[in-house]
Amino acid sequence: MTINLSNGLVGLSMLTGANSFDVFSSAGMSESRAVRRAKALFTTAATIPPWRQGSSDGPVSIQVSAIKRMSTIIDKAGVDRAGAGTGTLPADVETAFTAYKALDRLRLLAASAAAKTTSPAERASLQASFGKGLADLQTYLVSAPSEKVNLAFAGPARRAESVSMLSPAALNAAEIPAVGIVATRDAALPGLRGNEVFQIRLGSGSTADTVSVDLSGTQQPPTLDSMANAINAAIAAIPMRNADGTAVQDASGATVPRWEVSFVPAKTGDQWGFSIKRSGYERVEIDQVGARDALMVASGFTALDAPTTTRIMRFDDPAGDIQRRTMSQIAAIDTEATAAAKLTAKAGTKAPAAILATTSSSAIATDANGFSYVVGTTSGDLGSNLNASEDLFLTKLDSEGRAVWQRTLGAAGSATGAAVSIAPNGDVVVAGTVTGNFDGAASDGDMLVARFSANGDEKFASLVRTLGSDTAHAVTVGPDGSVFVGGRTSSGSGDAFIARLDGTGRLQERRTIDSGGSDTVTSLAVGADGELLALTREGANAVVRRLDASSLANDFGMLTLGSADARALAVDASGSIAIAGATRADLNGDQINARGAGQDGFVMRIASDLSGSSVSYLASDGDDQVDSIAFMNGALYVGGRTTGAFGGARQGAVDGFVSRVDPSTGALLSTTQFGQAAQRTEPVRIAAASGGASALGALGLRRGVLTPENSASLLAQTSLRPGDEFLVKVTGGNARKVTIRADDTIATLADRVRLLTGSKAIVMSAKSGTGYALRIEAKAGSSVELIAGGEGRDALAKLGIEPQRLTTPATVPANAPSVRPGGSFGLDLDQALNISTAAGAAVALDRVRQAVSMSQTAYRSLYWDDGKAALADGGAGKARSSTSREQSQLAQYRAALTRLSSGSPTTGFSGF
Repeated sequence: MTINLSNGLVGLSMLTGANSFDVFSSAGMSESRAVRRAKALFTTAATIPPWRQGSSDGPVSIQVSAIKRMSTIIDKAGVDRAGAGTGTLPADVETAFTAYKALDRLRLLAASAAAKTTSPAERASLQASFGKGLADLQTYLVSAPSEKVNLAFAGPARRAESVSMLSPAALNAAEIPAVGIVATRDAALPGLRGNEVFQIRLGSGSTADTVSVDLSGTQQPPTLDSMANAINAAIAAIPMRNADGTAVQDASGATVPRWEVSFVPAKTGDQWGFSIKRSGYERVEIDQVGARDALMVASGFTALDAPTTTRIMRFDDPAGDIQRRTMSQIAAIDTEATAAAKLTAKAGTKAPAAILATTSSSAIATDANGFSYVVGTTSGDLGSNLNASEDLFLTKLDSEGRAVWQRTLGAAGSATGAAVSIAPNGDVVVAGTVTGNFDGAASDGDMLVARFSANGDEKFASLVRTLGSDTAHAVTVGPDGSVFVGGRTSSGSGDAFIARLDGTGRLQERRTIDSGGSDTVTSLAVGADGELLALTREGANAVVRRLDASSLANDFGMLTLGSADARALAVDASGSIAIAGATRADLNGDQINARGAGQDGFVMRIASDLSGSSVSYLASDGDDQVDSIAFMNGALYVGGRTTGAFGGARQGAVDGFVSRVDPSTGALLSTTQFGQAAQRTEPVRIAAASGGASALGALGLRRGVLTPENSASLLAQTSLRPGDEFLVKVTGGNARKVTIRADDTIATLADRVRLLTGSKAIVMSAKSGTGYALRIEAKAGSSVELIAGGEGRDALAKLGIEPQRLTTPATVPANAPSVRPGGSFGLDLDQALNISTAAGAAVALDRVRQAVSMSQTAYRSLYWDDGKAALADGGAGKARSSTSREQSQLAQYRAALTRLSSGSPTTGFSGF
């Protein structure tokens, strides 16, 4: 920790073990003019600190029990005013005393947890009080009374900065940087056969053009320059036209091209790749004509003692020579656990850079441009999305599995993600379940439907409310934009539930299905004729229903499959239906093959009018289950898991597989099994990516839009919700609220905070890493209090800013006394301190003890003593009447100050 000593006195008790400053007493020393000037500044009325007052709190066990019963450890009314006369305590003294008493309570809790005889259950109980106590102390210190002393929870700070985000200006970048693919500029491009055809689409506003480039007519093998030249020539051949349709010509008579877009070979690091340059806001898209199909897969490999993460894979050419590629993972960070691990790391050992949080996927969908959307649930931080609890996440991936954007719902309570669907206009619709506070309303467990644009902007987030706890499992979007969500409601014994919302999120109708047993909707799809297909579990049986999409009460038909866990539903262009899941019994319909001995996966093919069905079983020598199903260009694919082996050895505790099924006969055509030793494969979610196995990835490009189109909205880049808030209070002013708006960007938020702080602070959108952050800095002689918003509405936490008081000392005149009362002191505390384990409790106890000492130091900085006299007089050299022993003590004190100013890790303060 960096410590800046500007003036004042550090408590000698912390530096040398002494309990006061009387070691510097030199009664015979005459006072110099410098001492008299400095001493005159110390005018705080005498008080008796609580550590010098008698204690009658009883045994430690009784005190700990009393602390656990307290609503808060901040007890301003209980601060002993002995020695304060008939008046009230000075502001700085009140703060020091209140903080000391709170810290002493935290010390007792930590000491109890650190005892070897304390049980894990008791430590968990102590941690509940300790964690809340830390939060209460941090909140108190932000706005604690302060005149000369600033006591900070962590360390004194002049500046606060949010997480890094995308600036609106970044969307208008004139150059899209290259991704390195070859070592030299003239090297042959990888992954190309030389006969590929690429289609480039250029657009701006309502104007658009498309050009095609056939590499077979270019240099062989293709290089960066040969391919760039071919693309640029095709783009330059598109003329700018006059209103009458004639081509625009320049002064020399040459045709002026419409588009100022070019592909340029560029070096990045040690490699070369394609950069794209444009003059303004042109939109650039690219795709490969005739590329093979692919399956995008979201799953994961989880060690038995590790959190789940989502693994993204792509299966290229699944109808031919199938190839599996692992592309990326979606992994959230457990920030609190990571910080705690660093705090408890033993000397000489390296703490992990990051501890992952559970991040599990529930569904994946791929749009026509090759972008995939994964929905699921995470309990950690995803990029700039900071989550205090379990939350729904939605990640957009490009065709190469790279994250384009990630966002979480930002629910104040908890939220889980269940399903995702692509709307006809390219919007993304997700379904999940919310419990607790959401957008200012309390939920006892309601289905959620949220709609997002392709750039990540939220269009609506609607709760479908019923009495009791409900769970969403499925979502789909009709041709007219209507949204259907299905799941289970708590009515009856648990009824299947379907709701229809219009394209703006308003509830239109709902329907429950009650078989008399436990029922639920597991999947939804829109049929070839626009009807709604609902896959349900009704009691022990799986059922598929055809419903009137405009009036859910009307049934067009139903088909009972038999006793099965039916999970997934797909419809092909002709209207044929396929259903998949797991079963331990023979299902209804024509039997294509025999079941195995245990649990088998199944695929049932059903006529569009539900008039007939046939079933195929996926049976290994273990237990099998199918998690997802998809049609693509006349082929049928399923993704699932097995504890056995399909034509090869099992690799992990549970393996995943992708199989191709003949949509006409039901025959199992191929299976690719995958896994990792001693790991469990998570549910295998597949999505069809027609033309997805392109060569663009090998070129450092991707399918679809290449130019940046991410939203610059704060809501799209963080877990903030409209209505979230924090408060700002500047020196001498009142606390004023800042409320997050739906259309806020980092720039607009900075503008509003700047208006509130006026001349007291510098507020800006500042460069931070690869993005921009909200930066707030107190000006000299000013303080800015950043106060957390209300429960469930705090914007500071979601911005990654700690509640704190920012303080910048006023400029001190050159002739001012070198010793002055007060200053800024840091307690060096951290919300990651945790006493639920013996090791964590030992670390926390040490930190709290140091913080106790620092609170005493802050108090002592207000009062004059002979140690300050020695400093004010220039040290021992000026104390002519001091003894050799006192001279030695002063030398030791100076050495201690030197150690502190060089960066002691155990204290934090600036000034006295």
